[in-house]
Amino acid sequence: HMAHLLRRKSQILVAFGSCASEGCVPALANLYPRERLFETVYAGPTTENPEGRLPLERTAVPEGELHLPEFSPTLRTLDQVVEVDYVIPGCPPESRQIAAVLDVVFAALRGEAELPPKGSVLGAGISTVCEECPRKRDVKKIRAFRRIQDGPVDPEICLLEQGILCAGPATRDGCGALCPLAGAACIGCYGPSEGVVDYGARLMSAVASVIDSRDPEEIERILDGIPDPAGAFYRFNLAGSLLRRGRQAVQGASHPPTNELTNP
Repeated sequence: HMAHLLRRKSQILVAFGSCASEGCVPALANLYPRERLFETVYAGPTTENPEGRLPLERTAVPEGELHLPEFSPTLRTLDQVVEVDYVIPGCPPESRQIAAVLDVVFAALRGEAELPPKGSVLGAGISTVCEECPRKRDVKKIRAFRRIQDGPVDPEICLLEQGILCAGPATRDGCGALCPLAGAACIGCYGPSEGVVDYGARLMSAVASVIDSRDPEEIERILDGIPDPAGAFYRFNLAGSLLRRGRQAVQGASHPPTNELTNP
């Protein structure tokens, strides 16, 4: 309702940040049916809920009746609900990025510039984080994946080529490769680079390119070293991907979409 209201009242509607433009981390809920989500959140070991209360669309309170929106079986991106004019990526978008976008808008309002073409991604580039990253690439292949805390990390070599899952090869540039520069792997918050249809598929291709093996069993063993593949490859982009939902969620929905993702 709010998205449609904003669209009706706005000349320009911007999907601000990863949640609006891609679905972000909350979209990983699309992997599971509502019952499993509610059980985890409201009946999990870290939740104190002795009465077993669950969200209701209508709740009586002394002041009257509270109304909550119906729980949607699928988390959607903003442009899957209403038409969006521009996208500002990031989780969250950086202040310098926001300022640069506002400068363009104000210049257009003064007649000193034209607004970018409709549908443009603002405040970011069109290439990948790897293009901004100073770490050396094409140095070596890997036979196992590991986490940063598992051992020393070479400050000059590509993190992915050290067996650390880094989303730089699939992620849009514009952040300045802040995470790799700080010794942390890119997690993909700027979304897919220009022309990428499915972010997770592009990242999987990059990961496959650094594996040093032609033996199917060994390749499977190496890939098994990636914890939570669905969360790793679609952390920010599941709702905006070609997959959108997981098999468990599809089986638990009354109107399942065509595409699905198998999850444990």
